[in-house]
Amino acid sequence: MSERRTGRTGAIGAWLFGAVGPVEPRTMAEALGLAEEAPGLQRLRDAEPLELARVERLHAAAQRAFEQRTGEAVGRALEAAVRAGIRESAAGPAGRPRGVGAGTGSDRLKAEADAASQRLAADAALAGGRGLNTGLAFGIALSPVVLVLALFAGRFVPPLFDSAIGCPEELILMDSLVCFAGGAMGAVFSVIIRLRDAYQLIQSAPGRSAPADIPADPVQLARMMRQEGWYRVVVGWFLASSLFLLINGGILTLLAPPAAPEDMCGPVPLSMAGHQALIKAWFFWGGVGFLAGLNERWAYGLVRRGGEPRPAGPPPPAA
Repeated sequence: MSERRTGRTGAIGAWLFGAVGPVEPRTMAEALGLAEEAPGLQRLRDAEPLELARVERLHAAAQRAFEQRTGEAVGRALEAAVRAGIRESAAGPAGRPRGVGAGTGSDRLKAEADAASQRLAADAALAGGRGLNTGLAFGIALSPVVLVLALFAGRFVPPLFDSAIGCPEELILMDSLVCFAGGAMGAVFSVIIRLRDAYQLIQSAPGRSAPADIPADPVQLARMMRQEGWYRVVVGWFLASSLFLLINGGILTLLAPPAAPEDMCGPVPLSMAGHQALIKAWFFWGGVGFLAGLNERWAYGLVRRGGEPRPAGPPPPAA
């Protein structure tokens, strides 16, 4: 039972955080059980130096794939293509120039390399999207925890200092928490509507060069996007809280609450109109927080603002 639970926990961890790859990836020669200077491998390297170097880079990247089955499938396909190339180079006459009489082996190398590049790009996009979704979900789950802690602090901290908060202060605290939650929802919605395609997460920013075939390390990308996800929710919190302070402080007068807290407090219970005003106030502050959270896009991050590229950094100084 414990082994089954451990296996299930490991599967969930791999789904969330990616497969654990080797510290030192195997070379193509090691995967084929050959020496680096094996005659067949050396002949193929002499005949197709660029294509074999590309295949070897992709083979190393496949061992760091986010999903284990993707990495294994890509690795097996590339190894089979190299074996076919070695057999073809061994069957031909020695010293044959590159491209003369070659066909099936070199074509298969290129085809498998192209397919591997596409699968690894999809794997990296999956890692980025899953990491971002996990970060957003963590931020959403953390929001009610923060709200409950703030509510408890407002209720139980003042008595420690021989003071208490009255009805108006309690209503203001509740309105601020509703606005706070609306900011988290607005931030999440803003990210969702801007991220139309997970491949946006693996595009290189201007001024940064990366091999076209080799996407970013998917496990590292997923970790970065998890941080980016909950960071966006935190930005929504602060934006909503700031707007709440500006409106209640009288600095921003364009928006006015439907009812003041002191108007809903008194010695008699709330009337039906008072309950309706209280509900309207919650909807008002939730909507204000939501609109504030939508502006998280103006904070720079990995999910680039408004789908626009980051400005390129200053050029390096001349030598």
